[in-house]
Amino acid sequence: MDKRIYDASAERLSRDQIKAMQTRQLTYLLQKVWRENEFYRNRWQAAGVSIDEITSLESFAAKIPMVEKRDFVEDQASSPPFGLRHQHALGLHCPLVVSNTSGTSGQGVEIHAQTAAEFNQTGHIYGFHMRWAGLDQGDGVFLTLPITLMSGGRCEFQGADAYGLSVFPVGNYDAVRKLELMARYRPAALLGTTSYFGHLAAVAGDKASSLGLRALLTGGEGSGFAWLDRLEQAWGAKVFDRYGSTQTGNDHMFCCEVGIGTASRPGMLHNIESMVLTEVIDPATGEPVRDGEVGEIVVTSLYHTDTPLIRCRTRDRGVWHEPGYCSCGRPFAGLEVASISRLDDMKKVKGVNIWPQAVDEVLFAEPDVDEYQVILTSDARDADVATLRVMPKRSLSSEDAGQWQRHLSEKINKRIGITFLVDVLAPGSLARSEYKAKRWQDERSHAQRGKA
Repeated sequence: MDKRIYDASAERLSRDQIKAMQTRQLTYLLQKVWRENEFYRNRWQAAGVSIDEITSLESFAAKIPMVEKRDFVEDQASSPPFGLRHQHALGLHCPLVVSNTSGTSGQGVEIHAQTAAEFNQTGHIYGFHMRWAGLDQGDGVFLTLPITLMSGGRCEFQGADAYGLSVFPVGNYDAVRKLELMARYRPAALLGTTSYFGHLAAVAGDKASSLGLRALLTGGEGSGFAWLDRLEQAWGAKVFDRYGSTQTGNDHMFCCEVGIGTASRPGMLHNIESMVLTEVIDPATGEPVRDGEVGEIVVTSLYHTDTPLIRCRTRDRGVWHEPGYCSCGRPFAGLEVASISRLDDMKKVKGVNIWPQAVDEVLFAEPDVDEYQVILTSDARDADVATLRVMPKRSLSSEDAGQWQRHLSEKINKRIGITFLVDVLAPGSLARSEYKAKRWQDERSHAQRGKA
């Protein structure tokens, strides 16, 4: 038995068999949703869609309209609190697992629900993640996420527990207490958000690598390759990244045993094709991107049939790859490690489009950088000013700080193409992330006017 394989009925299929299976699942899903779900049926009728015409993955992508956050929020507002989208599930009078988004986008809070039967499938989908990360049943995992109405935390707990791990729900403890408990219980893995593992490592210092971790199950946010590599060095453990969304109710793309790869050839987040259909499209045209190209992630859950999610625009972007990109041989396509970010994360500064991960890559490749913050402001002429506040790991003399300031300014300018003002701060002066990293603050006059 190949211990790398979690579900041979999916992982051993050919690409053609994967597509045939997804087509069968879609046919069943669309027919059921047409009968039972007024939200989707209304949208499809308005678009002139006949589901009998959907006979392939290509016709599905060409004819079925996409949905997104604003559609869900409007649906909830017109039929509170759950919207027409959840009326069928509510009518089943069965337990529901309800989660909210944070509402930080300014567009309102989305409410998403799953039936208990659907939520139980979370255990199967996370099994791929745990097996590929080399975890065995009975291994201990520290879940560093709190359990709240957010989907993050609940789905990871469900997945790890169903796989057979010993789950330690430590999310509500502070970093010092988590590390004390790690020293006592010696878990095999940490499961949480990527940036928080950096915070924990900083608090642990040199002791991090002696705590016996084998795997860091990162995710929940975009990050650059340099940050993931730094985590591996700090903890002496291998990183296995993941991707998902509140809308899907779980993560559904995972690193295989190859891990994060190298800076010159990053690894791959394999989509679990038997459970979630993922498209990556050009957001301007809606057309699928080609292998190696960047596009917007659009997801359809193939197993949520009572609380469906069909062609949902996530507003996340990533580099798409066909299965052959990865050496593991699985038939699953997916996304390049460290390529995922929010479409709205992009900042136009001095006429240049900047993705925060590009700054991550420059700074976290510097061993003396502990943390940083970018503050965007406007000068008296309303021109952009970008200030990079960098916190070193150790105190620097005035002379060393000046040299480091010039070095970082030159590296940023070479990579980004514009000049940042660089302030070197004292160690400990910037707070580290307790959940997801928020390193950019846009205080420019035009940004504030846009919020008004």
